[in-house]
Amino acid sequence: MFDQAKFQTILNAYKQVFLNQQWPDEKFKWIAVKHFQDHWDIEATDFLTMFLDATQKTDNLLTAFHYYPQGMIKEFAQADPEATRAMFISLFDESKDLYERIIRFIADSDSLREKYDPGSWNQHYQNMNSITTYLWLRYPDKYYIYKYSELRSISKSLESSFLPTKGTRPGNISGFHKLYDALRTLISADTELTGMLQSALTPDCYPDKRHNTLTIDFGYFTSRTYKKDVSNESDW
Repeated sequence: MFDQAKFQTILNAYKQVFLNQQWPDEKFKWIAVKHFQDHWDIEATDFLTMFLDATQKTDNLLTAFHYYPQGMIKEFAQADPEATRAMFISLFDESKDLYERIIRFIADSDSLREKYDPGSWNQHYQNMNSITTYLWLRYPDKYYIYKYSELRSISKSLESSFLPTKGTRPGNISGFHKLYDALRTLISADTELTGMLQSALTPDCYPDKRHNTLTIDFGYFTSRTYKKDVSNESDW
């Protein structure tokens, strides 16, 4: 599915900087998952307060320059907490097809935006990136964070047979998971790297025994360090 030699080259570079450079900057991902796991309660009486508390440690994953998915969920929950709660109940229902859950979450976000404030809420920022972040926070041993420009960069760097296309498409979801599952298998087999992770983890971190978050971080490193020319490609 991708060039094994290129993967190994990047993995070796990742290991060289993991403890001294990568971990200090990216440890927050493991903290964010642990915090979410400890504070998420879909049945909480005050859904808004619970949501903000559970996502408090996500840093730039849900709030960044011109990117405010967390802020828009806050607006939705203030306007209609039960409709917003229902969106997450549906998204986190593992008995349903993943692609259909993602599409429904986007559609429900569109409906709430149009119903409560179509004038000032120009967009809701609930896209593949933010929605897969919610899924990863809820099920960190199963899901990964999807980011279009990052994924294209990774695919090109590894000369992968899978290359995502723009838009919310079933093929992007399935191809993304196959690629990251394959990466996770190789990463988990590298005892030097997994040993580094275990030595770095603190009690406020999610243990990441299946190494999904480590795989996400490896992907982030790959896209930043071995980035090919994907200029002018955005995530939405």
